[in-house]
Amino acid sequence: MTTLTAPRRVILLLVILTALCAAVAATTSVGAVDIVFGLPLALLLPGAALIWAVDPRGLHVKGPERVMWSFGSSIGIVILGGLLLNLTGGLTRQHWLILTSAVVAVTAVAGWLRGARPVGEEDPGSTPEGEKPARWATTLSLRSVALLVAAVLVVSGALVLSQRTSAESSREHFVQAWILPQPTSDVFSVRAQLGLRNEEGNTEVLLIRVKVGSAGTSTRTVDLRDGQEWTHQLRRNPGEPISVTVAVASRPSTILDRVDLAKPS
Repeated sequence: MTTLTAPRRVILLLVILTALCAAVAATTSVGAVDIVFGLPLALLLPGAALIWAVDPRGLHVKGPERVMWSFGSSIGIVILGGLLLNLTGGLTRQHWLILTSAVVAVTAVAGWLRGARPVGEEDPGSTPEGEKPARWATTLSLRSVALLVAAVLVVSGALVLSQRTSAESSREHFVQAWILPQPTSDVFSVRAQLGLRNEEGNTEVLLIRVKVGSAGTSTRTVDLRDGQEWTHQLRRNPGEPISVTVAVASRPSTILDRVDLAKPS
């Protein structure tokens, strides 16, 4: 039975952790769970797999410096992968999980092949004759810690912003219009209230076309912020029908909403 070398054990652990985090993140919709299992995928696992692929026996990057490089590499991989996915129109949760897992898988294969040599067996020429291999560093400079904390804060903020952007993009966008006789119980009233509410997600200039009875159509524009309402009183002959259409001023032929106050029978 072949004994796994230390680098291969670490690489196997990285693959298992990546598979676990990706599986949970892909099947859950709970925000707290997403953060717990998403942060390792964004901040540690891809970069750690890359570092172990490049230097599986820790001959060049050691100790806390190795951990810091793992964080830095993960951030770079996530940013570059996000840009590539965005350019190809596939920046979704599923595609991001697939990309992250693929990076870990590819680098794990490379690290697995390079990590076959048992720990303690150094590369020829890696250290001068008679000189002991350098020990792992045991301390980090204040600057390195500050940079690491800043990187974590930046990525954490990006993840929060991503969640908010995702929620905003999945929100339904619409313009709501209504016509109510005034008072509402009098269908033969001589007044009616026209109302609009903008839920398009941003400020819109709306084009309103109003037709009262057999008279010609009148038009006007209203500038509404997202979530803002607007009302206007219309006059008519007793019980006269009213028809209203609403469109965005920049696209007048695209009707967003249409409402009618029919003539009472």
